[in-house]
Amino acid sequence: MNFFKNILFFPISQIFRFFSSLRNFLYDSGIFKPKLYKSKIISVGNLIIGGAGKTPTVEYISRYYIKKKIFFSIVSRGYKRKTRGFIVATEKDNSRTIGDEPTQYLNKFSNYSKVMVSENRNSALEYCDKNGINYVIMDDAFQNHSFKKDVDILISSYNRPFFNDNVFPLGMLRESRYNAKRADIIIFSNCPNDMGIEERRDFITKSQKYSDKKAPILFSKTEYLNPVSLFGSKLFNKVVVISSIAYPNKFFDFINSKYEVIKKIKFDDHHVYKENEILSIIDILDDDISLVMTEKDAVKICEFSNLLDPYSVYYIPIQIKFLFKNKLSEYI
Repeated sequence: MNFFKNILFFPISQIFRFFSSLRNFLYDSGIFKPKLYKSKIISVGNLIIGGAGKTPTVEYISRYYIKKKIFFSIVSRGYKRKTRGFIVATEKDNSRTIGDEPTQYLNKFSNYSKVMVSENRNSALEYCDKNGINYVIMDDAFQNHSFKKDVDILISSYNRPFFNDNVFPLGMLRESRYNAKRADIIIFSNCPNDMGIEERRDFITKSQKYSDKKAPILFSKTEYLNPVSLFGSKLFNKVVVISSIAYPNKFFDFINSKYEVIKKIKFDDHHVYKENEILSIIDILDDDISLVMTEKDAVKICEFSNLLDPYSVYYIPIQIKFLFKNKLSEYI
């Protein structure tokens, strides 16, 4: 079966690879030139289609800047928002106007940063230059060559490392694994707590077949924090769990280890919830059953307070921690 799948998908994969290689060539050869800005720009991105752990990495850098008392901006495309163009987010915005991840950043860091969304990242960078914002975290920009980056961070999941993957649709990569050479830093996310030295060395060796050998390679794990209430004052042991992140299995496994799961519902990545879906979920809830979700889901679900206010609804925040005594802050 895999043999015939490879034959079928190989030509399509080569087309994807050709266009990404052409774009890279146009910039690498100097035919197209990236724009230069005054701000220090840290890009956080990935090779894979879908999630790899960019959001908690952006939050890690944000907390580092806050600790250093640095005012900064976070710039995102605002995936699946219902608006278009350049927006500087305010307290009036929500996931429908700026997207789920920017809303999460806005809720957490609005006192210390400007959160912006734009399909054209240069619009946001021009705003930062004009308004004296000297530090920019660019969310999901590894494939964007239109501006000069000071630090280009590549995130790759431990469970699906880029060095074992292929260009879509043969695999899940947006471009060739050889383009990892552009990364100034590589981070393997979602690593197990007990990852050993030998496995670390193996990951580094395999990565350096494709990356710049000078680029530090770091390893992070996901830590699940205490549940936070959206609605209700008690989290019950029986739960319905929902998720609209790209790869939710680890989250589901964590919930299974802590609670009695009545039902598990997976939606597409960045799913925009509809009222009829919320009503279907409510049909499963009871006086002793809570609804539990990721933080990225919570910024969308909270918009249905008129329906969910009588129920017990919680989300689980996460943060990353680096293994082997390494710290990303040492390199940014």
